[in-house]
Order: sequence, then C-alpha cells, then structure tokens
Amino acid sequence: MKKLTLLIVASVGVVGLLGLYNMTNPSVANAATTANSKLSQTINPGVLSTDIRDSTNSLVNNPTFAMGATTVSSSLGSGIGVFGDNDNRIYAENPGAADNGWTLTLNVATPGTGVWSAGGGKQYKYNGTINEGRLTVNPAGGTVTPVIGAAAGITKGTSTTFSGTSPVTLMSASATASKVWAGYITNTSLAQTIPAGQAAGTYVLPMVQTITAL
Repeated sequence: MKKLTLLIVASVGVVGLLGLYNMTNPSVANAATTANSKLSQTINPGVLSTDIRDSTNSLVNNPTFAMGATTVSSSLGSGIGVFGDNDNRIYAENPGAADNGWTLTLNVATPGTGVWSAGGGKQYKYNGTINEGRLTVNPAGGTVTPVIGAAAGITKGTSTTFSGTSPVTLMSASATASKVWAGYITNTSLAQTIPAGQAAGTYVLPMVQTITAL
C-alpha cells in the first residue's frame, strides 16, 4: 500500500494535488475574482432666490436706476426710466425649490407709506392719484433671458400702476416651466407722474424685489 500511494502522488503531481485540495475545500472553490458595489449621490433642491447681477454674473449691491431728469413745472410733470439693464439684470433662480411655479414682484421698501423723498420735507407719492404722483411699471415690453432652463412657462408681467400696498409682478413661472431655472428680466419701463410745482431736488424711492413660490 505504501508503494501504491507513492505512485499516485507522483502521477498526480503538484497541480493535481492543488485541484484535489480545492475540490475538498468549499471556501477556496467558491472564491470570486470580482465583487459588485454601487455609489450613491443625493442632490437636494436649492433655495429660491432673486438678486441683481451685472453682465459678468457678479452681484450688484443696491444699484440705482435713474429716471430721466425733468424741470420744475407749474403743470403736471412726468419722468420715465428703465428697471433692469445689461449691467443690472433682475435675476431669478429656482434650483428645484418651487415645482409649482414662482412669482417675481417689485414693491417699495415700505409699501403704502413710502414716498419719493429728497430730504428737507420734499416728497411726493408713488401710489397716489395722477396729480399726487403715481408710478407705473410695465414689464411687458421687457426681455426675459433664460440662463438655465427653457423660456416656456415663463411669463412677463403686465403694465401696472402702484396702488395701496400691492406689489407689481415682473415675471412669473407656471407649473409647466423648467423645474430648475435661472434667468433675468431687463428693460422694464417705468413712468412716474410728478405733481405740479414739485420742488427741485434729487428724489429717491427705495425698492425691493421678492420671489415667492406658488
């Protein structure tokens, strides 16, 4: 028996012995040369926001939009201007935060009570009668430029005269608009009536734009 065993070992060889070992050792027989896994990445919605940016997409802090200069008059006067230009783009951004749409509005910093003021008690209204002074905003003639997303579902506001405390809509997005959208509106026209006999001065009316999810 000893001789027979030696002969078997000799004929099987080292490779054969390893095969026999693997067949009798399950942990070796089932060993794999690959293993599966997967990566996970969560992308959360951002924050609905609005600001004013220049042509390089840099933020512009507290810009001034100057109305055309007028002259003191004994009759009703008027001034015209533009809200938003290429160097002061009225920007809106919806990074997936308002799937049902959003509205961008413009109002004075103190709605209802705010006035055009030049100091020293010189002032006139933005929301009064035509003779007291009233401001009309018309985004309809402006230009909406998408940066991310499509133009579909984005609507410009209509010509609106300030009344009471109500804001004016510059542009809005419906539920069918791109869920991730960024862009701006420029060249919204402004028209302000100026009371007869209004004293000379440089008058200022602080404004605030607001974006709200629907």
